[in-house]
Amino acid sequence: MVIRKLRLQRSTFWSLGVLLFILAADIAAIRSFPKGGYESILVYAFLIDFMLVVPFLYWLLFMRRRGKPIKKALLLPLFGAVAAWFVLPAQRRHLVTDVAWWIELAIFALELAVLYAEARLVIKLVRAFRQARRERPDTAEALRVAVHGGIGRGRMPSFALHDATLLYYLLFSWRRKRPVADGVMTFSYHKETHQALYCGIFTKIIALEGIFTHLVVADLTTAWLAWIVTVGDLWLLALIWGDYRASVLQPVKLAGDVLTIRYGMRIQSDIPMSRIAEVSVAREYRVYDKEHGTKATPVLGTANVRIKLMEPTRAEGLLFQPRAVDVVYLALDDPHAFKKACDSAVPSA
Repeated sequence: MVIRKLRLQRSTFWSLGVLLFILAADIAAIRSFPKGGYESILVYAFLIDFMLVVPFLYWLLFMRRRGKPIKKALLLPLFGAVAAWFVLPAQRRHLVTDVAWWIELAIFALELAVLYAEARLVIKLVRAFRQARRERPDTAEALRVAVHGGIGRGRMPSFALHDATLLYYLLFSWRRKRPVADGVMTFSYHKETHQALYCGIFTKIIALEGIFTHLVVADLTTAWLAWIVTVGDLWLLALIWGDYRASVLQPVKLAGDVLTIRYGMRIQSDIPMSRIAEVSVAREYRVYDKEHGTKATPVLGTANVRIKLMEPTRAEGLLFQPRAVDVVYLALDDPHAFKKACDSAVPSA
């Protein structure tokens, strides 16, 4: 096993070295080659390498080993074209349109294909959401079912689900009330942690800091960079208040043999009770770094509940990015009631 791993690492380094050598040779040639009648041919070869050769080799040497089909690499030529444009010396960029009109046509066709695929995906998601909405009173859960059923459960679908859920909580949830379902035990986590107060404090700090930072950055650098920083502050504010609304509308739920954790926008997981090894309660749990990569934590607030799992289970953290965890920490308003309910559902715990 060790020998196989070493061979894999060597092949990876060699593959990466080949790609870097091709890119370095192209960059050196395009920047050092004297002006003359062969400039068009040189630019042509340069574009071919950046848009076709290197993306294809990347798929062949890296993506294919992980079972990725070649269609997953269709956007790489577009990134290669952007990179080639920035790498090309300014005095030679005008040659791109002279020698590579067909490349522009191919990029345009690729963009149309991407837009068509995106439009079909959006239509599919809308239909799936409408169907899920009829069956589930919770709009956020209907979004989750639609996204997972429509485009999967990987990293990019998780980003899409996070953004859609954030927009819902931020813009459309303020008149909604917490859905009530028979036979479901709920456990809140936003009251004792004073989350509304913290949101107000963070909003004031970020607003004041954002104005000051915008003025300083605009004065020292450029207005564009200042607005980029400001947009980042606005996104952070949106995340804070979206998380607050999610905390109010989606408590932790125990229904039958499944523990449904929707802890704001910070922890998302569906845990079968049969996988829970132990539920313990304490005044305060200190989460140590040595557990990094195997735990899910509330981020804000002091954890007072620890859920140990018998085997790694999927959980989604910040930005709904999935990973496997075997310990989940929560900060609940009534941790003892939660432990009692879990102990009743899992007598052996």
